[in-house]
Amino acid sequence: MVVGLWFFLGVLQDLVAKDPLVILDIRLHNAVPLFRTAGMTRFMLVLTELGGAAVLSLLCLGIALRALARGRLRLAATFMLALGGTGLISLSLKTLIGNARPIDALISMQDASFPSGHMLSGAVVYGLLAALLLGSRVRHGLRALGVTVLLLVIVGIGLSRLYLGVHWPSDLLGSLALALIGIAALLFFLYYPQPIRGIDTFKLPLSPRVICMAGNTVLVVALGATAMLASQAKVILIEPPLASHSLDIQALRAALPPGLPRWSEDLIGGRMEPISLVLVGSEDDILGAFTRAGWALADPPTPVRVLQEGIAALRNLPDPTGPATPAFFMDRPQSFTFEKSDLGSPTIRRRHHTRLWQTLHCLVPNCRRVWVATVSFDVGMRFSERLYLPTHRIDPALDAERALIAAELVQVGATQEGTVTVSPPLHGKNAAGDPFWTDGRAVVLVMP
Repeated sequence: MVVGLWFFLGVLQDLVAKDPLVILDIRLHNAVPLFRTAGMTRFMLVLTELGGAAVLSLLCLGIALRALARGRLRLAATFMLALGGTGLISLSLKTLIGNARPIDALISMQDASFPSGHMLSGAVVYGLLAALLLGSRVRHGLRALGVTVLLLVIVGIGLSRLYLGVHWPSDLLGSLALALIGIAALLFFLYYPQPIRGIDTFKLPLSPRVICMAGNTVLVVALGATAMLASQAKVILIEPPLASHSLDIQALRAALPPGLPRWSEDLIGGRMEPISLVLVGSEDDILGAFTRAGWALADPPTPVRVLQEGIAALRNLPDPTGPATPAFFMDRPQSFTFEKSDLGSPTIRRRHHTRLWQTLHCLVPNCRRVWVATVSFDVGMRFSERLYLPTHRIDPALDAERALIAAELVQVGATQEGTVTVSPPLHGKNAAGDPFWTDGRAVVLVMP
C-alpha cells in the first residue's frame, strides 16, 4: 500500500507541475494512430469491455455467488468490495482532479480522464483473481498459465484505453498505483483472522446448488455481454485538422511560416534533425510524386511489422517498406515516411529516408497544404546508449541527402522555388547521438 501511494502521488505531482510526463502523454497519444488498423480496433474494443463497469459487475457478481455457494462468505464480500470501492474511488478522483480527456478519441466518453476507471477496476479484479490463483492448489502449469492470462488482460485493458484514445498514459500509471493499494487492502480484508460481524454470518435463503447455478449463469452472461458491447460500440471517424493559416508563394520563398519549429524531436523532446525540405501539395500530390520518383511509403510500426524489420536487420536483408521510428514535430508524429534502398547495398541497414509532417499552413489561392520534412541516409546499425535500443546510424552529410531528394522530385515534375533559412550552419548531434552537419537551409518544392 505504501509503494502504491508513493507511486500515485508521484504521478499526480508530475501532472500538477506539468513535468515531462505531460509531454510524454501528448506525444504517446498522438503516436497511437500510427498503429491503428480495422482488425486491431475490433480487438481493442473487446479488451476495453473486459474492464468496463457492465462486464466487471457481472463478473464480480458471478464470482461472489459461486463463493457463497461454497460457504466462502469473506471471498464473496471481497469481490463486491473490489467492484464498489474502485468505482467510488475512480468517481471521486475524477470529480476532484477533473483532468480533461483527449479530444480525438475513437469512442465517445464524457467524464474526466484521471484516473482510468477501466484500468483501476480491471487491475484490482483481475489482480485479485491472479493472487488467489497463485495461492491455490492448482497444478503449477495451469497456475502459471492462468496468472499469465490474467496479467495480459490487465495490460490489454490499459493498452486498449490508449489505443482508443480515451486516456492519457499518466491516467493508466495513476490507476495502476491505486490498484496496488486496492489489492493490498482487499487481501488484508480477505485474510483478516478475526470474525467480521454481518459478513462471516451472512446467508442467502437458497440452496448452495441454486446459488452456484446462478453464479455460473451470470459468468456466462458476462462473456456474452463482452462480445455484445464490443460489437455495438460506435467508432468515431477522426478527420485530419483543417488548414488555419494561409500564405502566398513569395512569403514561403522568403522564410518558414512563423511559429513553426525548426527541428524534429524524439519522444521525450530531444532534438533530432532540422527541417530540410518544405513541400507544397495535397496528400495525393505528395504520394504521387514520391512514388514516381521511386520512393516507397514505410509501413505502419505494428508489432508484427517491427519484428519482421528487426529480423531483416539482424540478417542484413532488404526491407524496402520497413517501419520507421516515430519522430515528432509540434508534438505530432510524422504523417508519412518515405524510404529508398541504397543501390550499392539494398538492405534494411542502408536506406535513404525522409519523414514528412503536414502543417496547418496552406498556399493561396487553392489552399494547397504546406508540409515540412527531415532527411537522413541510414548507413548502418548501432546500439543507442541513450535509448538502450538498436537504431540506425545516419550519414552526417544531411545536405547531400536533401539535394538527392530535391533533384529526384524535380525530375518527376516538382518545381523548386528556392531555399529558406532554418538555422545557422552547424555541426551537431541528434538525440540518438549521431553527428550531422548542414548549411541550415531547407529546399522549397511545389508538387506537380
